[in-house]
Amino acid sequence: MKNPVFIYLSPWGRLLLFVGLILISAILFSFLGLFLGKLYLGMSISQLAMSLSHPTGKVRDFAIFYQFLNQLGIFILPAILYSYLVAGGFNKYFKFNKKPSAVALTIIFLSVYTVLPFLNYLSEINQNIHLPVAFRGVEEWMRNKEMQAKELTEAFLKTKSFWGLIVNLVVMALIPAIGEELLFRGVLQRQLITITKNVHWGIIITAFLFSAFHFQFLGFLPRFLLGLMLGYSMVMTGSLWSSIWLHFVNNASTVVVFFLHYKGIIKVSADDLGSSPNQIYVWGSLFITIWLFTMLYNKERSDLMFKYPDTE
Repeated sequence: MKNPVFIYLSPWGRLLLFVGLILISAILFSFLGLFLGKLYLGMSISQLAMSLSHPTGKVRDFAIFYQFLNQLGIFILPAILYSYLVAGGFNKYFKFNKKPSAVALTIIFLSVYTVLPFLNYLSEINQNIHLPVAFRGVEEWMRNKEMQAKELTEAFLKTKSFWGLIVNLVVMALIPAIGEELLFRGVLQRQLITITKNVHWGIIITAFLFSAFHFQFLGFLPRFLLGLMLGYSMVMTGSLWSSIWLHFVNNASTVVVFFLHYKGIIKVSADDLGSSPNQIYVWGSLFITIWLFTMLYNKERSDLMFKYPDTE
């Protein structure tokens, strides 16, 4: 596209445009999914909506497809449309031709596992936070939402077939890694850095929104830290592939460990992966992860890339 429609739109205007695209696309794809489910399962939409909360059998199979469809509608399609409207092209806006080095990808891969003890420590702190008595109803709602999300995730992951594992890796690791990074780091973080004129605030605010978006409040702190890692990995390398890689490795590790545990091959569960009561391991994991990101910073000459200008 030679003359993008919204190329001269202000940063705040672009942010509002992007939010509007997300809302419209999410609603359309949600209704499309429910309509397809109605045809496939022969249920009313209200029955289907209730069944999707606790999917089994054919409903479970459709629920996996429905999640895939929603990921396309919420994350991927709005990002693609936005890139054409403001920059005239997908590759032009996201600069996918800029690839991180093998060393950078190795450092990012290792950081996913070195940070695990500290992430689990944050998770314990998060789960032990209680709201004041006046907000007890809100806390119960939050904990119920957390339980429902966990049950739904486990319903998807419970497979003992190799084909089921591949499907889960695609739907629960690959697609979310691509889609969520297009939305959060590819567009949202970029605009917030432009608006705040500060790369750190842009990363922090994006990480906050990234964690809040999942509506799993008992896991807010560890997901916030993960969001920081995703944001800095992208800025330090100047490549969206870095955050996609980190996101995929994190999600895929959970999928694979759950699969191996469910088949009885390993004893450790996905929830306990990397957890330790030893405070030396916990804080050591944080310091090692910071050291790895320091190495990444030095390797990628990030003093220049931290400017991260909005150049579309």
